[in-house]
Amino acid sequence: MNSPCFQIFLPGQFQITRGSAADYSELARFHYRPGRPATWAGIWIIQYETRLIAVGVLSYPTINSNARDAALDLHRLTRPARPARLAFINANIRTISRVIVHPQFRGLGLASRLVQRICHDCPTRWTEACAAMARIHPFFEKGGMTRLGGESKAYFLHDKSCRSECRP
Repeated sequence: MNSPCFQIFLPGQFQITRGSAADYSELARFHYRPGRPATWAGIWIIQYETRLIAVGVLSYPTINSNARDAALDLHRLTRPARPARLAFINANIRTISRVIVHPQFRGLGLASRLVQRICHDCPTRWTEACAAMARIHPFFEKGGMTRLGGESKAYFLHDKSCRSECRP
């Protein structure tokens, strides 16, 4: 995604830029999970002309994730190497914790474009996401992430150092 502006079939331009917590608050009511993410590492937004229509939140990762441990072989960094494991996770992984598209603009591929941009701009090698509704809304895969396991709750991972054919 080279340009922050793009067009769909609607007249005018869509623009992806960095956002703020206020932008998240404006669209939070459209997300199925109540409340704010526990941490904030970055916020990206999509605007149509001057209207805020989508927001994505990048967070710091949780300490424990069996799916992450399996995908990145972090089981080897357990006791007594717990500090090394925590340092590795904090230095190398960020989590997409929210992707919200205004209901009037759903179905246009905006969520996958937002995921693609977040993965591109993420300061760490790996970007991860967990999704309870992944079967219904496959935008993480369409955004370039690899699905790893889980039918009911899927885990997704993007490795910035790999080409699209690379798998963790």
